Amino acid sequence: MYDSAHCLLQLQWLALSPMHLAKDCLLDALRLVQRQGVQRVLLNLDGMPELSALDAYLLETNLLLALPALSVQQVALVLTSYMQHQLLLESSLRQPPFDIQVFDDAETALDWLQQSAMLPAPLSSGR
Repeated sequence: MYDSAHCLLQLQWLALSPMHLAKDCLLDALRLVQRQGVQRVLLNLDGMPELSALDAYLLETNLLLALPALSVQQVALVLTSYMQHQLLLESSLRQPPFDIQVFDDAETALDWLQQSAMLPAPLSSGR
């Protein structure tokens, strides 16, 4: 679901979805983020099965490393099982150029993104 008022795209993992579809679904979402100029992403992975090391690597190389080239400013991840997705969170060796936070529930994540969207943009220095 896309909220144009907040430049916010909400993505939800569908329960009982086959894990092998994750990479293609997330790559489709990445293309949508690029096409729409999305600035904020809520990625709700609640109910996603445990990631294998290969799955985490593929997600990192295909999704997380591509995000810095986009207009994304904030990413809110909803992970209900800390240990289940720890590999995904630890896999990136460099700090992304956007703010990323992990939440236990989608409501809190959405509130964080919407509140941040209401703040004035920082002034850039002309240096």
